[in-house]
Amino acid sequence: MSDVELGPEDAYVVQPVPGMGPLAQAWLTEPDWRDPLVRRRVLPPGGVSAYVPMRDAWPVRSLRWLPRNDGRDPGRPTILILTGRADFAEKYCETLHDLTEAGWGVAIFDWRGQGLSRRLGKTPQHGASPGFGVWLDDLKQMLEWAAVDGPVHVLAHSMGGHLLLRHLAAGGAHVARAVVLAPMVGLASASLFARLLTALQMLRGRGSDYVIGGGPWRQGMAGDRRQTMLTSDPERYGDESWWIGQFPSLALGSVTWGWLDDAMASIAALNGRGVAQAITTPLLALLPTRDALVDSAATRALIKRVPGAQFVDYPGAGHELLREAEPLRSQVLARALDFLDLGS
Repeated sequence: MSDVELGPEDAYVVQPVPGMGPLAQAWLTEPDWRDPLVRRRVLPPGGVSAYVPMRDAWPVRSLRWLPRNDGRDPGRPTILILTGRADFAEKYCETLHDLTEAGWGVAIFDWRGQGLSRRLGKTPQHGASPGFGVWLDDLKQMLEWAAVDGPVHVLAHSMGGHLLLRHLAAGGAHVARAVVLAPMVGLASASLFARLLTALQMLRGRGSDYVIGGGPWRQGMAGDRRQTMLTSDPERYGDESWWIGQFPSLALGSVTWGWLDDAMASIAALNGRGVAQAITTPLLALLPTRDALVDSAATRALIKRVPGAQFVDYPGAGHELLREAEPLRSQVLARALDFLDLGS
């Protein structure tokens, strides 16, 4: 990992996945993989990292761990993790350990414009959008990248869940089974006033500016409002700030008016007539009931229109189900893997 922006010439330079940042090298030399803190702050061994060039040469940072095959079984397939807005691969460190130790192959990448992929916007902190159609094209290419040994299972959170649902409705190439967690089917803040204000700001040419109340990334503190929206676990909440302390380039600020305008247009497309009904991939949706970012009621309504799809509610859970407190987090992951196991 590096704080230096990489260009297309660096793409496909495959390197071992580094476990932790320079500030932590003296902290840990012999990892105890049973230690919860280690599992959240040291990436699993054995992975490789590379920058994959998109069709327009935009470099997207990827990480991959191959399925484990101990000779007694053919090994499990690969799970591709699709992250949410402003996420980065390290936020899923604990889940990466869980999956690789269970024998799954795992692939994950940072969306164009966030994490250690090349940034968008007028500064690296502005949470801009290239257009959701561009992200859908990137998703198609990253599914091709992940599916080297056949179709993959997908575990997708929030914005990643939204983009996956749109991909599935368009045919779902390379996806065998899918689990979406708190998918962005609707925005909790998308009131009529918010939609009108967004339209006005776009007319004024303010699409590249932060939305009202937004700004650069700020370090979270245990008990703050953002923590209560995301997770009831203050220790897991603190991991994001720890990783950004190691690699400041991971930080991303709030969305811009342009991102919000694009998101609302893409949500409208996803909820269009016949779209959900076109999804034929086996699908499970896991929904937190205490989600202040996305509209879980809108997700339930959409999932009911998908033939054969299932959903499970998690009372009291925040937006980031895979960073919730125990035993809830383990229950969520077990439910997801039980569903994916049916197709392996």
